[in-house]
Amino acid sequence: MFLLQMSGVPGSGKSTVAAHVVAAHGAVAVDYDVIKSAILDAGFDLAASTKAAYETMYGMARHLLTQGHHVVMDSPCFWPRILTEGMSIAAAQGATYKYIECQVTDLQVVDERLRRRPRLRSHRPSLNDLPKDVAGDPVDGEALFHEWMTRIERPATEYLELDMHRPLAELVPKIDAYLKA
Repeated sequence: MFLLQMSGVPGSGKSTVAAHVVAAHGAVAVDYDVIKSAILDAGFDLAASTKAAYETMYGMARHLLTQGHHVVMDSPCFWPRILTEGMSIAAAQGATYKYIECQVTDLQVVDERLRRRPRLRSHRPSLNDLPKDVAGDPVDGEALFHEWMTRIERPATEYLELDMHRPLAELVPKIDAYLKA
């Protein structure tokens, strides 16, 4: 049994990789954006929805592991607690901890993906557009995404980096081999 923690900026391909892992390995994906969007729909404010979404994601991951499922935690990994909580959950449940970072450096590719994906309430519509619940002036999306790329938390142990400029079909053998190791 494994707990796979996804990592990468929005639009980098985390959910695409997670969908493959679900289909090929019988895992269950716990998607931060699905949870956060539901919490926002329930009337919670943005700050409360962020904390509640992460706590719900951790609780669901624990619960699914106790049922014997492989679990994929699908969220950006920008803060140390996200990383340490994933490792802690895996250890407490006797699961193998795995970590995949989806990397995309071409922000035009990221922007195209953000614009094309089915949009949840918590999603950015594009590189420079804020989610509808985020008030404020437009932001320099390029600068923000570059900052996020430097804030990604990574484990000290071995993990898999994926060049998400490549087609998923080319990456699948690496993903599958990493999860089976």
